[in-house]
Amino acid sequence: MFSTLISVAQLAARPAGSTVLIDCRHQLPDPAYGRRVYAEGHLPGAHFLHLDDDLSGPRTGSNGRHPLPDVGALALTPVQAESSLPSFAQVFRDQGVVMLLIDPASGQIVDANPAAAQFYGYSPPVLQGMRIQQINTLTPEQVAAERQLAESQGRNYFIFRHRLANQSIHTVEVFSRPFDVDGRKLLLSMVHDITPGRNQAQEIWHYQQRLEEMVDAQVREIERSKRLQLAGLLAALLIQAGVIAWLVRTIHRRRRLEQERDTLLSTLQSRNQELARLGEVMAHHFQEPARRLVSFAQRLQGKAALADDEDSRQSLLFIDAQARRLSELVRDAQRYLALDHTHSNTGKADTAAVFAAALQASGVTAAGAVVSLPSAWPAVCLPDKTLHELFVILLDNALRYRHPERPLRLALSVSVRGKRAEFCLADNGTGIAPEYRQQVLGLFTRLVPNSVPGTGMGLALAYKMVSLTGGQLQIGDGLDGGACITFDLPLEND
Repeated sequence: MFSTLISVAQLAARPAGSTVLIDCRHQLPDPAYGRRVYAEGHLPGAHFLHLDDDLSGPRTGSNGRHPLPDVGALALTPVQAESSLPSFAQVFRDQGVVMLLIDPASGQIVDANPAAAQFYGYSPPVLQGMRIQQINTLTPEQVAAERQLAESQGRNYFIFRHRLANQSIHTVEVFSRPFDVDGRKLLLSMVHDITPGRNQAQEIWHYQQRLEEMVDAQVREIERSKRLQLAGLLAALLIQAGVIAWLVRTIHRRRRLEQERDTLLSTLQSRNQELARLGEVMAHHFQEPARRLVSFAQRLQGKAALADDEDSRQSLLFIDAQARRLSELVRDAQRYLALDHTHSNTGKADTAAVFAAALQASGVTAAGAVVSLPSAWPAVCLPDKTLHELFVILLDNALRYRHPERPLRLALSVSVRGKRAEFCLADNGTGIAPEYRQQVLGLFTRLVPNSVPGTGMGLALAYKMVSLTGGQLQIGDGLDGGACITFDLPLEND
């Protein structure tokens, strides 16, 4: 959700030379986007600053991709060297973003700008007499856990829940960095309210980022009560993707518990079996309405076409697409859960024949892709069906994310390392940035949602299939900026 800080008319009315225009357009998947569109056209007098090169501080590996820059270093940029910018105090007062200066030792709010006073409902003097602990509803332990979670995920912001003067609770993103004010070390915190306009996808993403924390809380609850709260689990089923991921992570978590928790583990496994059966039943009930929605939508589309009702026809097309997507999500979730029970490392797969069939099934051959194949094909200990599914997933991913300006090229290489065969499938598509390569192996993860069809589970399925064989799946650099999927499978037994 975006807010207009100043209109075009207000900007035009300001005296000449009183305002510095900075063009900082940026896209994460395409770092060159900003400079390209700036060269194509920009507001008169605007300067371009790159998010990675100009507006971010040095990265340490634990402070995120775009850490806040040092104020002194930022002051040396060409734009500021040639412009007379306002002081920090002026920016702090006039900025429309909620800003607080906090003593890191005590939590005392040293200063608050007018935007903070308006947001929290307290006057600046009142805010200056408060501690941040009076606003943040999280306990010190929860705050520490969130900071640790943000560091592990490479985030430069924290997600807290703040209480306003009217006692309402808002979910906020807090960007904090050390700041020197007259020789005093303080924390400069910028607060962004994410409560309004949060969509379902954002909530599911945040829920998935905290799955491990949720599992830990559930284990502690089981240790106290010796039983699962069935009502809570049934409520969790309303979150389609989240509940399935929770079940998978819960089962795996229980398998790693220490021996002294044998009694608890036995109870937990029994309950998880019940929930798995419940999940299968719920999946069936999700599929049936989806099929009916598709059927009726198609019937109504014909009627809308006869009635020349374009608005109704478009609405029905949307209903049809969403119903099909729901069906695909449920199908892929079922496939993911079934791997634990159906996977087998037995069989003798004809690797070359299976890959040739996968090329046809995935549509890569029909797309006219140029494919480079190895001269030798070692047999692997997997059923033909499992190996075919793995190849189709990876080929389909390469086809979905091919580069729009060049023909698709694929190169498969195979090498033998000990008792395993290592496969490398490289493409010349859009590629995956290094910082997202581990993230895309998780459930329901899509870097550019809705850009291409899909459920966000393809690579997660492939990763789990390889892991169940005792192997690893990794993402590296491919052809001409594309991606390379490397994985290993067990060789045929002698």
